[in-house]
Amino acid sequence: MTDRKKHRKGIAIKKLCCVLILVLCLGMFPDSIVSGETGEKGDVPTNQDKTVEDHVVNDSGTGEQSDTAKQDQAIKYGDKVSSYYKVIKGYEEKGYQAAPAGTELVLKPDSIKESGSGNIPLRNGFEGKKGPVLYWEEGYDSFTWSFEIGKEGLYEMEMEYYALPDTGSMIQRAVSIDGAVPFDEANNISFQRAWKDAGEPRKNNIGDEVWPKQIEDFAWRSAAFDDNQGYYSLPFRFYFTPGQHTLTMRFVDQDAVFGNLTIKAAEKLPSYEEVTREYVSEGYRKASRSVKFQAETHACLKSDPTIRRESNGDPAAEPRSLANRIFNVMGDNRWKAGDQYITWKFSVPADGLYKINMRCGQWYNDGLPVYRKIAVDGKVPFQELAEYRFDYDKDWRMESIQDEKGEPYLFYLTGGEHELTMTVVLGPYTDIIQNIMDDTLLISEMYRKIVMITGETPDPNYEYDLDKTIPGIMDDIKHLSKNMQRNMDLISGISSKKPSMASNFSTIKHQLDKMHENPDNIPKGLNDLLNAQNSLGTWLISLKSEPLVMDYFVISPPGKVEKSGTSNILQKLETTWYNFTTSFTKDYDSVGSVYAENTGKDAVNLNIWVSRGKEWAEIIKEMADEDFTPKTGVNVNMNVLPSGQANAGQVNALMLSITSGRAPDVALGLGADSPAEFSFRDAVMDLTRFPDFNEIAKRFYPSMLVPLKYKKGVFALPETMDFLVMFYRTDILEDIGVRLPETWDDLYHSVLPRLYQNGMDFVYGGGFNPLLLQMGGKYYRNGGTQSALDSPEAYKAFKAWTDLYVSYGIPVAANFYNRIRTGDAPIGLAGYNQYVQMTTAAPELYGRWDIAPIPGTRKEDGTIDRSNANLLGQTSVIMSQTDHPKESWEFLKWWSSDGIQTRFGRELEALLGVEARWNSANIRSFASMAWNRDHLKIITDAQSQAKEQPIVLGGYFTSRHINNAFNRVVVSASTDARDSLEKAVKDIDKELKSKQEEYGFRLEESGSDD
Repeated sequence: MTDRKKHRKGIAIKKLCCVLILVLCLGMFPDSIVSGETGEKGDVPTNQDKTVEDHVVNDSGTGEQSDTAKQDQAIKYGDKVSSYYKVIKGYEEKGYQAAPAGTELVLKPDSIKESGSGNIPLRNGFEGKKGPVLYWEEGYDSFTWSFEIGKEGLYEMEMEYYALPDTGSMIQRAVSIDGAVPFDEANNISFQRAWKDAGEPRKNNIGDEVWPKQIEDFAWRSAAFDDNQGYYSLPFRFYFTPGQHTLTMRFVDQDAVFGNLTIKAAEKLPSYEEVTREYVSEGYRKASRSVKFQAETHACLKSDPTIRRESNGDPAAEPRSLANRIFNVMGDNRWKAGDQYITWKFSVPADGLYKINMRCGQWYNDGLPVYRKIAVDGKVPFQELAEYRFDYDKDWRMESIQDEKGEPYLFYLTGGEHELTMTVVLGPYTDIIQNIMDDTLLISEMYRKIVMITGETPDPNYEYDLDKTIPGIMDDIKHLSKNMQRNMDLISGISSKKPSMASNFSTIKHQLDKMHENPDNIPKGLNDLLNAQNSLGTWLISLKSEPLVMDYFVISPPGKVEKSGTSNILQKLETTWYNFTTSFTKDYDSVGSVYAENTGKDAVNLNIWVSRGKEWAEIIKEMADEDFTPKTGVNVNMNVLPSGQANAGQVNALMLSITSGRAPDVALGLGADSPAEFSFRDAVMDLTRFPDFNEIAKRFYPSMLVPLKYKKGVFALPETMDFLVMFYRTDILEDIGVRLPETWDDLYHSVLPRLYQNGMDFVYGGGFNPLLLQMGGKYYRNGGTQSALDSPEAYKAFKAWTDLYVSYGIPVAANFYNRIRTGDAPIGLAGYNQYVQMTTAAPELYGRWDIAPIPGTRKEDGTIDRSNANLLGQTSVIMSQTDHPKESWEFLKWWSSDGIQTRFGRELEALLGVEARWNSANIRSFASMAWNRDHLKIITDAQSQAKEQPIVLGGYFTSRHINNAFNRVVVSASTDARDSLEKAVKDIDKELKSKQEEYGFRLEESGSDD
């Protein structure tokens, strides 16, 4: 055995011993210590001191658990009431029927009986609506109505509302009936906003159409209490018995004004056969004339600003979009999420029966159909349109809204204006999605139980007898296998061809069957379980994505045959050849209008380079042309660089432009350490030379400017910022009884033992900085000329950092996102990227994860220091070679301003979705984005406690030597912490001195003693 192997074996034995000791300690310490209750005199429990199960919300909003809440199991993190899916199954089993038709109660705002905040903010009329209204802003927790039901049955609820300007997110409230939440989805009743184009697209001076700005349409609307994920095409049903009842609504997100709340008998839609009988009895006649309208120009309202006009190059699209971008279609890949709708407005010349035809495209999701709820003038006319199916086809087609036999449905329309609304619904996918969500969580639970016995790398030669040691595991495996077969049959039954999803279900089923046949295969199939969970999560996202693109509509008389919507091969060849020849002359790097140097008599043209995606640059350019140029008279030319291609320390377009003397005026999207590195070489401009710099600097946290300083100047403005918080699985921590740690001692003594006892891990993504800062250390002294890591505080922090891995067994490398999904690591520290992933790519964990402040260090005065670092993200600079410093500064002031950053963030999210949420460095703009309000407070608290470190000459070696010191202690275990850190300090000081001599740096120039 080599020395390296012996050493690794020794480390493994050491870690195993540590874990065993910690587990044994659980039996020695009282339960109060194991669970995290210190019992020290003077300790005041906070929310973080409570177990997850202690967080109970009642109707009064006080946070105390009422008797009703105890009895009816009100909202609890990680322990939710039944889903609506299970509730409606229960309705069916019990034979519940709709209340008698026509039964209706109207609850007015002035009939509110109780307010969780004391007073009731009533107003007399609002924006054209007369009578009392409820002006409900954040700060008012809940309101309760009391009412009497006369007839037993199922009811629907509908409420009038008026959205108030806020962050642009959906208005959300939670609903309780008689003090209890009737089903999980009632915790998030949503009232959608409505959006529209501010005008028609305009063309820039290179011939491309520019997207119109999205604005909100403020008006009184009425919305049913329904599902905001698109699972159910009908409103929620609520079962009421005769007698007195209460209804409580709680604030979740966004301010709004509310009118009357209507409780009415659950409606049953008529069938198309019933509707046609009505047509006959009323004597309706067939229409005689057709009407055609373009989908992109007649879309009057959208539920989401992400839904927009798009450009499609198909030669049969109207109008054609060739080398220059023309917006000629509507929807596409941005109109895919459940409950998103588009409303089109059109007119017909006379009363009559019409069929509705559309040129549409549905070539997504590997052969699977997509579904839409179709309403005319705000009402679904018959059952068949509650979940209308659009089949897969690889090409454009002309399709009538028709039955399964291909017979078009007829619609009676009166002469004049009408509205057609299509809403994304999941239709038959709901059953599959619910199965997958349950199966994913079951696989996660199985995996955790197996790992508790076998570890993450089971011994292939050991017989674990898991069928005996884990009760019920064989039944779970058999249940999962049956579900895979069921899902495979459902998917294959509705698809036009066998999709890869069905093959994946078959593969998972085969793996599960092998485990069921021979329990010895279970440990060997541990990776198969992980892969199955990841695959199911991927398919879950895919099933919830239902894109559809529309070109134009034709409202025509019955019997009229519409032309095919498919372009022929000659049309496609012509378009391909035209675009190919044009590609030799078109500038693909420039964004939007391009101005020549001699444009205008005294015009100034700024060249802006953006190191981000083209969509980012297009929005900036559009906003600049619309707002900055008219205000200042300064034209902006925008060029796109690949992400990361504007940083110091590598050969790239920006570096080459500097050396060749052809640098831009302004560069956006530079890394946090690049401005200082460029400032060492006099490549970027000192912004403190401008008299209003100090006023502009107030837009950012002061610590964010520290890495941007050199000598006595500041050489960039922050653009984006990160954060460090603690992510945790609420369901798992509640299950194993883990309290959220307030301090590192809580983590060591309470959290880690319980995690290890259950075969789980903690993932630490904070690095050296939080520990160094919390313990009073810093990186440099004497104006950045010497390392300060030889201090007692720095050694204590370094020892604590390395001990996390050496003594406490935290994994050195781990994919936290994957491990928190599997439940392997239900708690850990991470930042912005993890937050976006959890929000957008882990739908099966909805409502099962949360964030909290990172552990801190308790000071002598009893306060907890939660200092952290790495707050600064990307930056923007003015290049020293610019001939227009004043105009460049005006651009940076404009770009970093509150309003522009807020608008950019909202338009970016509208364009690309939540996964592109703009983490603006502007404090006010960051808070104006559509964050969860509870999460926002935790995030901003973490940001306010961040302390950035300076970037100094030769400082790029500091992180390298710190990592080397870490590796010597943790990875190779060749050196103890003190010796390794001392060696790093010597190496750092040597490099600092070398660079100071190279650049002729003098201490008095630093402007700082730190």
